[in-house]
Amino acid sequence: MDKLLTTLLFTSILFYTTYAQNLDCSSFSFSNNQIFATCMPLPVLNSVLHWTYYPKNHTVDIAYRHGGVTDSDWVAWGLNIDGKMMVGTQCLVAYRDSSGEIHAYTSPVSSYATLLTEGALSFNVPRIEAEYSNNEFIIFATLQLPAGRTSFNQVWQNGAVVAGNILAAHAQSGDNLKSFGSVDFANGL
Repeated sequence: MDKLLTTLLFTSILFYTTYAQNLDCSSFSFSNNQIFATCMPLPVLNSVLHWTYYPKNHTVDIAYRHGGVTDSDWVAWGLNIDGKMMVGTQCLVAYRDSSGEIHAYTSPVSSYATLLTEGALSFNVPRIEAEYSNNEFIIFATLQLPAGRTSFNQVWQNGAVVAGNILAAHAQSGDNLKSFGSVDFANGL
């Protein structure tokens, strides 16, 4: 009984410590020394969104962190301007390509049968880059937000890279079907 109680107590402390570290996302240090004004732990898929909003030119610098993945996976984060789920999302995508380089690009999602092919978004993305380290992809980007809005629906996802540079569909169950929410870049919500 004592051994079981000790194990449960240790597991609870470990879980709480990990959970608390994810909640305190503001203490994360980026390898490029970039600092963001706001961060939001996302509720599923071990993801965190960091950002700084610039009201004068209506842009936002973001860092999307997606942990618990291998370098054989792809990750994506995006804004859905008019909807809530995947279709219509304007994505930022990153993966390690067949030459070993981290490839970051934009991809508009127009159907559930998307292959996340590279393409222009409905808003300007003047900068996008990504890195991979310690089982975590980080996508850095600057977004020129659509006029008159700071609040959007967001979607994030991950899946496997197969056959070189082909991205497989994400899992169709569990947390992969719960990875959406909202973000307000001006209010930090």
